Amino acid sequence: MKLIFSYLTVIFSVFLFACGSGGEQEASQETTSADTTAAMTSVTLEQVWATDTVMMTPESVIYDETNDVIYVANIGTVNAEGTDGDGFISKLSTGGEVVELQWVTGLNDPKGMGIRDGKLYVADLSEVAVIDLAGGEISETYPVEGAVFLNDITIDENGAVYISDSNTDKIHMLADGQVSTWMSDSTLQRPNGLYAEGNQILLASLNGGYLAPISKDNKEIGEYWLDNIPSADGIIKTNDGNYIVSTWSGEVHYVDPDNNETQKLLDTKAQEINSADIGYIPAQEMVLVPTFFDNRVVAYKINKGNS
Repeated sequence: MKLIFSYLTVIFSVFLFACGSGGEQEASQETTSADTTAAMTSVTLEQVWATDTVMMTPESVIYDETNDVIYVANIGTVNAEGTDGDGFISKLSTGGEVVELQWVTGLNDPKGMGIRDGKLYVADLSEVAVIDLAGGEISETYPVEGAVFLNDITIDENGAVYISDSNTDKIHMLADGQVSTWMSDSTLQRPNGLYAEGNQILLASLNGGYLAPISKDNKEIGEYWLDNIPSADGIIKTNDGNYIVSTWSGEVHYVDPDNNETQKLLDTKAQEINSADIGYIPAQEMVLVPTFFDNRVVAYKINKGNS
């Protein structure tokens, strides 16, 4: 009963943020950027391609550099139960063509993903599903005790898998085949996006509306790199060493923490188009945006110049 109540709360919150599937796309969404000062590097996003509306609530997207393909986690039907088994992973080409719409099936509500040693790790509601990339099959599942709404995944250089649980203010860890709770703290405020690098884990907080580093040593949340971004979602690191963070409500922000600079690159809230857990193709400097209820993946080229 507690699980159903928590999930219903999430579903209700989701529908408060978005009322429909987005409808027809306007040309104005193709290139958007915020005003910047003369001292900043101007960063813009230029739409390169978009899939047809054949996805089914796409929540997360990740680029597989080894196989040069894109994987998309599709939640399927959004409902209170969650454990309906209609979630799936799609495979796309880097040009946006659908290689296989339902490449791996039988998932519940798949969201964040991570790749390590030929395996795709997927946060699937209350467990981590491990997919063998060569065979395209689920090879292992790891239940996470007490998990309610597993959301994002990141993998550090040692192979430890970190998983956010947005409904319990916890970050779990899968290492050496064992699952444990790495951090439990109300200040996480519904943790969502995660990005592991060096001795820190970057966090995009859903309710806190901030992007901030968490020290692996003492598990303290550091100074916010960006705040006042409700429904913070995915995090990527760009070729220039800076970051891009999305908000589920429909924004994409560029963050240069060293120079304390931030820019809004995309805002599709007026079109009721979400921007969930984003991905990145480094060689093309391309941001991949799953649009959730809009049922597409949209790719944007990062352009930079002096403002």
